[in-house]
Amino acid sequence: MHYFNIFCILIIVSLSGCDEEVVLQQGVISDLNERQLLNAQFAKQGALLMTLDFDGQVVVLNANDFSIEFQISEKQQLEGTRHARLSTDGTILIAANENEVAIWSVAGKALVGKTSFTGLQTLATISSIAISNDNNRLIVGMSDGAINMATISTRLNNRFKPHTRPVTHLVFTDNDHYWSASQDGLLANRVFASPEPLTEQEFSHRITTLAIDERKERLFVSDALKTQLIKSNKGQNEHVKLKYMARFMVFRQAYFINYANILATSSSKNHLTFWDTETGEEIGTWNSEVQTPTATILAMYSNDKGELLTVNSDAMVEKWDLTQLNKL
Repeated sequence: MHYFNIFCILIIVSLSGCDEEVVLQQGVISDLNERQLLNAQFAKQGALLMTLDFDGQVVVLNANDFSIEFQISEKQQLEGTRHARLSTDGTILIAANENEVAIWSVAGKALVGKTSFTGLQTLATISSIAISNDNNRLIVGMSDGAINMATISTRLNNRFKPHTRPVTHLVFTDNDHYWSASQDGLLANRVFASPEPLTEQEFSHRITTLAIDERKERLFVSDALKTQLIKSNKGQNEHVKLKYMARFMVFRQAYFINYANILATSSSKNHLTFWDTETGEEIGTWNSEVQTPTATILAMYSNDKGELLTVNSDAMVEKWDLTQLNKL
């Protein structure tokens, strides 16, 4: 009987460890460069990859073979570039330093123009940027909580100050509506050129993550302590909370997996976690490949093959097989 009990325990331990043995990581498919990255972004339905390193160098790559599509030369790049975004269709690149935004044509490989932006406080600097789907509207968040809303074709600019601390996240939902989030813990849905929010929600701590799905139907928001919500655009009060055993978790990036009810999140380290968007339950956590202990995932994109591509601050591109999760 004693040996039978031991045998049963071993069987139970073996079965309980099966989930941890699921292999998603398919390896590093590209080591882009030796420089640490400050930011990265997939665009044009995953066909392009933009990278920004700590030296201010911005490069647009073909995401299939990682050849260079467009690169701002060192002579032409803004001094002290700290922000960069590709338009949804990948035709426009915007780069910003403390107070200046440069607009580039990726296809034409040419500078379209430069514009300076200020806050309501003298020393305010640019803290976030976003461009609309039609490539004609630019939103620039400032460190003093101000937001500039500029129309590129007319060069008209409206400025107001809805936040008390730096504006860290700006996300367009269409050409007229966008979300803003700040270190002051305020999340708001806004109309372009209007100072009045459509909806507002205040969090207890600074907002660290804001992401929207490809169909603009679901929003994920997380503060710096213990509030993480998957919100639906169908109703202001409809949301799902993430569930985990730890006292709190800090999220850096988030991404809604295409064709699935899965949310992927990255931590301040090299952890990649998947969540069920319908229940908030954790599906599992895996480690990404890194070269430095402080490396973290900066950008993600999933395709219709059930593959996820991630780019980390070590400039390493990894492929993940999500079909192993049995939720696609």
